[in-house]
Amino acid sequence: MIIDFLLSNFEILVFSSICILVIGFLLLFFFQNQNHKQEKEIIFKYVEDLNKFNKEIKEYLIVIGNLLDQQKKEITKASEKIIFIEREINRLSEIKGSEDVLTKAIEMAREGSTREEIINKTGLRDDEVEAIYTYYRK
Repeated sequence: MIIDFLLSNFEILVFSSICILVIGFLLLFFFQNQNHKQEKEIIFKYVEDLNKFNKEIKEYLIVIGNLLDQQKKEITKASEKIIFIEREINRLSEIKGSEDVLTKAIEMAREGSTREEIINKTGLRDDEVEAIYTYYRK
């Protein structure tokens, strides 16, 4: 009885099975298409976020670069000041040293030392010793 029913309605059963398969494939395609659109939107959102973060990082790096340039200029100025101070210290030590030598030469001239003794002990030139010897000798 069931077999007779199936055989008599075989064409209808095959047709409805094919229709169900076609509808299933269409539904599967539709859902896959919807899923693809959602994934596409998610990917675009991530791309927009990445672009936003890249812009923020770029701005941050520009600010850091500007700060580093300013600090470099300040360090350059400070090093120039240090070099200037070193030169001044050296100059002052030379002046101080020469003043000490001149003071020693003057004291030696006052004590009655000869020109040659003053030259040997102080390392001054002959003309300098001559001037000291002339003005400060007793």
